[in-house]
Amino acid sequence: MPGVKVRLRGIYATALTILLSQRCEIVDPSEVIQRRLSLPPSPGPAEVQIFDRADRHGVVIEGVRSGVEEVVQILREKIPWALFLPQKLQRKTSSPLAAAAALLSRYEAEFPRPAKELLDEVRAKAVPTLPGHHLLKTVDPARVDEAEGKNEPANLPELAQGLWEELVGPHYAPGKTVTVWHLKAGEPPIRQSGEVVERTKETLVLRRNFGPGGLYDGLGLPKEPGDYGLFELPLGQWWGRRLYFRSDGTFLGEIYNVHTTPELLPEGVRYLDLEVDIVRTSEGIRVIDEEILDKKVAEGLISEALAKKAKEVVAELLRKLQNV
Repeated sequence: MPGVKVRLRGIYATALTILLSQRCEIVDPSEVIQRRLSLPPSPGPAEVQIFDRADRHGVVIEGVRSGVEEVVQILREKIPWALFLPQKLQRKTSSPLAAAAALLSRYEAEFPRPAKELLDEVRAKAVPTLPGHHLLKTVDPARVDEAEGKNEPANLPELAQGLWEELVGPHYAPGKTVTVWHLKAGEPPIRQSGEVVERTKETLVLRRNFGPGGLYDGLGLPKEPGDYGLFELPLGQWWGRRLYFRSDGTFLGEIYNVHTTPELLPEGVRYLDLEVDIVRTSEGIRVIDEEILDKKVAEGLISEALAKKAKEVVAELLRKLQNV
């Protein structure tokens, strides 16, 4: 039997078409996708539409409820690092269209860096693809298309690094103020900022200054005038390290925040928080908030794969910290 009829557009169209084409019918593919994947025009109509979110860090999946649910289930299986969050549709119960609207559904997918990298690998099987293709596409799609269209595959890794340094690198020079987008599954993102202390190919270090009042989450210690912190982000790791100090340099403690590998972008650093943290103070080492992670998995907000990865990262960090 033919599958759900899906129409795709946007920077993820090639990779998602490859993932969906075995179980769905791809309708109205763009001329580029037709040539690239040898697809027929197949005019439609579509039951499900997939297109970029405004920020390009994921997609919108909308259409007939049964079709949307089927497509989301396929993509959950194919992209275990992604989030798929249902969106409420505005309906007026008195409207004659309310019954029809009840048959519609809409999801927003969030593609953190590991999901984008998986989609890079999928796309690379069909067409020359820059390392970090989808991440760079969120910054400047035209420059990425130009680089991939004019160069041999062997040159792409070097070109990708050069393009990243040109488009993104200047925003992370020492002394620059950088926004940190701390994404939360099913919740509004937490926005923080810090000043760049150091940025290498492996690590970003930010300094944050704190005002008095309240307590430090996890540490349970009061905030005092002149307190500051260092935020160390190993760029290929699933965690970040936050160190807290009094104004005279007295060390208060550190928190290892488990999250997806960070993305450095012109608008700031992005990563998906995986809830569970490790706290280390003079009193010892403890794991916190694992129950929040388990709750979000039970609610379908975070995938089993992400939760398993988070707990593996916690176990690895604990081994290292306990052996210091």
